[in-house]
Amino acid sequence: MTSLKKGFSMKKLIFLILTTALFADIRVATAGNVAFAIKDLAKEFKKQTNINVIPIISSSGKLTAMIEKKAPFDIFMSANMKYPEYLYQKHLSNKPKVYAKGKLVLFSKTGIKSINDILKADKIAIANPKTAPYGIAAYEALKHSKIYDDIKSKLVYGESVSQTLTYVMSVT
Repeated sequence: MTSLKKGFSMKKLIFLILTTALFADIRVATAGNVAFAIKDLAKEFKKQTNINVIPIISSSGKLTAMIEKKAPFDIFMSANMKYPEYLYQKHLSNKPKVYAKGKLVLFSKTGIKSINDILKADKIAIANPKTAPYGIAAYEALKHSKIYDDIKSKLVYGESVSQTLTYVMSVT
């Protein structure tokens, strides 16, 4: 076996790389729709592997832009397949896989129960359709319900689903 440096063999180098990888933290770029679950997921992963998970939470679109600029993420959990497929096509990731299926929900602190209630709201928060898949879904639902034109001036955009929920929870 060839020595890299006196007393330092290739075998030792491979061992060092493998042991460092085994104890390294994992940086997980995750869309806002996973923000409230990632802490529990990270805790369980740490329990099973003794590896820390460092979550980076933003919209799928913004995380994609960061990955294109070589952000050091180990895993990307997007809110849809559009962004991971894009990164795969650009040879910036492995082939993406679906890890879960989400649903669009209406959340209100005041008990909105119908489209008429939505029309009466002063402000309506949705994730930004330009960067967040759930923002696109919300926009499409509002258009499909034929109320978008009536409420578009009331829309407040969050960067991601989690930021939008935080906004809704903070408004009294």
